[in-house]
Amino acid sequence: MHHLRFGLMTLMLSLATLRFARGGAWMWAPLAMSGGLVVLLDLLGPQETSTLATPKPWILNFWLWATLPLVLAMNALLWWMAGHGDPLQVAATVQRLTGLDLLAARAASTPLHWLGALLGCGLITASAGTNVAHELTHRTRSPFDLIWGRWLLAFTFDTTFAIEHVHGHHARVATFEDPASARRGESVYAFILRSTFQQLGSAWDLEARRLARKGRPTLSLHNRWLRGQLFTLALLGLAYTLSGGRALAFFTLSGLFGKGVLEIVNYVEHYGLVRVPGTPVLPRHSWNSNAWMSSTMLYNLTRHSDHHAEGSKPFWRLRPMPEAPTLPTGYMGMILLTLVPPLFHKAMTPRLAAWDASYASDAERALVA
Repeated sequence: MHHLRFGLMTLMLSLATLRFARGGAWMWAPLAMSGGLVVLLDLLGPQETSTLATPKPWILNFWLWATLPLVLAMNALLWWMAGHGDPLQVAATVQRLTGLDLLAARAASTPLHWLGALLGCGLITASAGTNVAHELTHRTRSPFDLIWGRWLLAFTFDTTFAIEHVHGHHARVATFEDPASARRGESVYAFILRSTFQQLGSAWDLEARRLARKGRPTLSLHNRWLRGQLFTLALLGLAYTLSGGRALAFFTLSGLFGKGVLEIVNYVEHYGLVRVPGTPVLPRHSWNSNAWMSSTMLYNLTRHSDHHAEGSKPFWRLRPMPEAPTLPTGYMGMILLTLVPPLFHKAMTPRLAAWDASYASDAERALVA
């Protein structure tokens, strides 16, 4: 069961695609499932502090590798439904194989229904695709995992994450030099913009320096920053082929929303924590959570304190570390809290005071001051 429970996100992706295929009010169901239901189960469920004594990596990796085709299927379905007619005979094929009437689903969907589809698709693409990409792009010695992860990041216009997060964020976390570490009092909305553009610039600088060390030109296909944009352009081309401008608009809006979700998670994971540059990255420099549903759905991303202690450790080996600084609820609940800054700050201010008193070094307390 410990291995099977990590298949819940795979199940969520499959169910979301089926709900989108029904059209109409069903377009809102994936958002309700991935949002409200996860928050509720985090609040009612136990703390997840178990570890796998004898992990079977082939099962656990299967859930990760299955994410790309499922994310592609979910997005491509909605790109197709955004258009007219039956390009590539998708509706005819689906009805013959499954009995689902995609043409009727499209006809039943109003702009309000499409708003639910856009938000639900963006949230699930970020929760499943970007999160799995985070795991895979840390496997820097596996070309297959790196490419698989970058394709997942392409759905949220964020292939440079594979450069900046692994080689920048993990080195500079909880310092003022790190774009992805939120500062005390910083609004989530200001953070999303600052973090996004600073990470783009940082990733470019990191890649330019890497190529310079190898004696290769920056403006070339050796540049992973530039190559990553080709992944996103390929997906944009597929969307346009399926349904033209409407599909492009849907892809752009849902992808940017998904990117925003990632930045909100970045905001939560290190909000207000500080570290003296050049000192070791320790578990106290990340907020942790052991909420059962968030831990399960997000492949232990919530065990963030241990992840930063050893970034290359696979998700099934991450320790719960209940002694680390802890968030008040699971990740989905925290995402909702950040959207109302007064509520977020009310929840986090006493935790920051406790961190200053019980976790921070004297040098870090000086930085806080």
